[in-house]
Amino acid sequence: MKKLALALCVPFLFAGCNFGELLPVEMVSTSHFQRLQKEKTLDSTVSFDIGSMEITGERASGFLYSYDLEYDKASFEPNTRYNAALDGTEGRFSFSLESTHRSGIHAQRLNNRLRLALNNAIPLKLQVNAGVGDARLSLSGLKISSLDFVAGVGEARISVFEPNAIPCEHLALKNGVGRLEAIGLGNLNFRELEFDGGVGGATLDFTGEWKRNADIRIVVGVGGVNVRMPREIGVKVESAKNFLSGLHLENFNKKDSFYYSENYDKAAIRVSIYVTTGVGGLRITWL
Repeated sequence: MKKLALALCVPFLFAGCNFGELLPVEMVSTSHFQRLQKEKTLDSTVSFDIGSMEITGERASGFLYSYDLEYDKASFEPNTRYNAALDGTEGRFSFSLESTHRSGIHAQRLNNRLRLALNNAIPLKLQVNAGVGDARLSLSGLKISSLDFVAGVGEARISVFEPNAIPCEHLALKNGVGRLEAIGLGNLNFRELEFDGGVGGATLDFTGEWKRNADIRIVVGVGGVNVRMPREIGVKVESAKNFLSGLHLENFNKKDSFYYSENYDKAAIRVSIYVTTGVGGLRITWL
């Protein structure tokens, strides 16, 4: 990712050179789908070097997954793989769009677009690596058992407007360079969440239908983190000694080395937040 970001920046350092002319743009469109057969779970890995990406759920579909892709054939190559376990009950799907050149990147390469729809009837393990461009994960209705999301260079948005029907046992979000906004995280029914702030700031909105207590670990990056929490959730906050910036906490009381929300003792659902080093601060606001 660092090499790719550097490749994008180099042309600006040599403004007199027209690198875009070296690799003419050749946009093409393609679609692909996999029919649902005996699969009871799906493990999906998605990697998208440059362009806009959207991942959604697909209701009442006979497809395990389907996608529409528009990309520059002259500079990128898609790679799709699918296989299933011997008994056919576990599907394994991977998709990547990778650059075939590391120089001469034209601005129009950002016109690569992927729309991926995943079947919402079966449990899903999802790993996503976004590159340069915008990424949107609309996870409402999907049965998320595990989610790893790494943002790249650009804006990233995650939304979950419906309760997850199954527990999410692993949830890790990592920001890149740009702003990340995650809305409705309380709907994911997670037990543990890890967040790495990156550069650009982030908003973590924990509204939703909470079903159990949870632990949250936040590494604050440049730009800070804004946590939005429902008022009925009890929150305990602990910060590492090397935390570089301030905590901005409304309606909290400090006891020993912890901060407790005023409703903590009476809350049916409780969340522990551990905050560690970062240039930006962390703010918790109530909804």
